[in-house]
Amino acid sequence: MSATLTINLDADVLELAEQQARARHTSLTEVITHQLRVMARNWQASHAGRTPITDELRGAVKLPPGFDERAALTEELQKKHGVQG
Repeated sequence: MSATLTINLDADVLELAEQQARARHTSLTEVITHQLRVMARNWQASHAGRTPITDELRGAVKLPPGFDERAALTEELQKKHGVQG
């Protein structure tokens, strides 16, 4: 399925995208489609709690049994932002 999308871009952004298309020997449509697809995958992965960094670190640290990750995160965020919990 194909759809038409009209967007307004700054001239410099458009020029960079056109340069990328020329460098890849492809069309501007393909470059934009590829970037949107990558963004959508990254968005879905980050909402699932996965990012390249978290995937790389997963399992690197062994936590003690019964460790409450959410409580530890909440405590650290409260410290960072000066919130009394």
